[in-house]
Amino acid sequence: MDSNKRDLHLVRLLRKKVELKDPVLDLRYERIGDEGVTLLARNLDLSSVTRLDLSWNEMTSQGLKALAECSSLSNLTVLILDANKIGNAGVNALARSPHLTKLQTVSLVNNRVGDEGALNLIKSSTLKNLQTLALEMNRVGRTRLTQFPDGPANPELKQLNLRRNQIGDITLADWAQTGAFGHLHHLNLGWNNIHNHGAKTLATAPSLSAVQELILDSNSIGNEGAKAIAGSKHLANLTALYMHDNPYTSIGETLLQDMQIRLLVKKNLSGSVLNLNECKLNNKDLEALARSDKLKEVETLSLRANEFDHRGLRALTESDALTQLKSLNLMDNKVGNKGAVLLAESTMLSQLKTLNLEKARITYLGFLALAQSDQFKELEEFNISLNDITEKGIHVLSRSKNFRHLKKLRVMDIFMGDLGFWHIAQSGQLGGLEELQVNGNAITRGGVESFSVSPNLKSLKKLDLRRNKFKMEDVLFLKDSPHFKKIETLRF
Repeated sequence: MDSNKRDLHLVRLLRKKVELKDPVLDLRYERIGDEGVTLLARNLDLSSVTRLDLSWNEMTSQGLKALAECSSLSNLTVLILDANKIGNAGVNALARSPHLTKLQTVSLVNNRVGDEGALNLIKSSTLKNLQTLALEMNRVGRTRLTQFPDGPANPELKQLNLRRNQIGDITLADWAQTGAFGHLHHLNLGWNNIHNHGAKTLATAPSLSAVQELILDSNSIGNEGAKAIAGSKHLANLTALYMHDNPYTSIGETLLQDMQIRLLVKKNLSGSVLNLNECKLNNKDLEALARSDKLKEVETLSLRANEFDHRGLRALTESDALTQLKSLNLMDNKVGNKGAVLLAESTMLSQLKTLNLEKARITYLGFLALAQSDQFKELEEFNISLNDITEKGIHVLSRSKNFRHLKKLRVMDIFMGDLGFWHIAQSGQLGGLEELQVNGNAITRGGVESFSVSPNLKSLKKLDLRRNKFKMEDVLFLKDSPHFKKIETLRF
């Protein structure tokens, strides 16, 4: 395509895009170059545009200077310029722009930006609304500055991505000293050249006190750096720390895991209730949790839907910090029979009043260990739903003196038939039961009739029989039975 045809094509393309008055102007991969960007900025009305994407367009500093001078871009909030050749000169022009003051997000991934341009953006006095700045794959750290931009960091800037630059310990110290990290909530320093000294700089920098998420993956941080990070008083607001692929040993790993759990507990502990549901905790995380002194304050611990098995559970059941624990939720974990045995043998759980083992992969053998244990004599609420304990397990439960204080029992979806229901009804140990849920089983009219004539379970107030094997006449029987009319809440 000759130059005249290209110019004509460029004009038509830009006019077509702009005339739509769409607040999102997407020009990715159009390869319009500085000429096209200049034409866009100087000749077209861009007042409707709030998001502009010019990634992969062969721009240099000249193109960005034209954008920075464009008065009609005054409503722009998102500017994406990835994979161009802008450099410090263009970024400096952006930092000084009097027209782009509403910018909230700027992405300059892979643009040959060095320390000078990056710091000018961070400390810009005109881009006062800038909240997110992406500078991944640039040249930060390649050349050390001898003179740094004046002024404080933008207090609105909360997210800074410096992944895959050339940041070493010296650069990190310079940036921390100049206040570049002040007010940040998210800081990504992954895939740089940070060693122990740099980690210590981060750990001792007061300007990082607001950081909530810190990413340090794929650096060169050893045990000393890990220890500094783990013991930092300034990183007290961290809720997420990522340090994968660093050369620290198991010593550093343990220190960092203890820190991670300490931060997680701080975030999720409310009074005496610690909710760690769906936190992806693995066995090592549970070992770190078991070492936490904060467990001494916990009365209710919920660990539903995590990624540990009996090996992590062993550490928890052996922890001498569980002195106040009254309620334990292990629902939807790989507890298994080995985990059930560990629970049964733990002397730290004798004060439990509530235990949830729903969907914990326990069979009859694991349940037998629980029933024969001496540790659950204070239990008032017990959930063993969605486990393969069979009617043999229900028989064991009905005869165990461990469960004579039970008030609430949930045995849903265990394929229990009339025999299992009969065992519950005839139990001499479950007389204090107030609430019974047997949803999703195979109970028929026969099981209900045997239940109705039982002299036991006189305290029962709530009975849930939904999703069993009832016919219409069975439902009528339930409605008319004088025995079931005494139950306050009956669902079928």
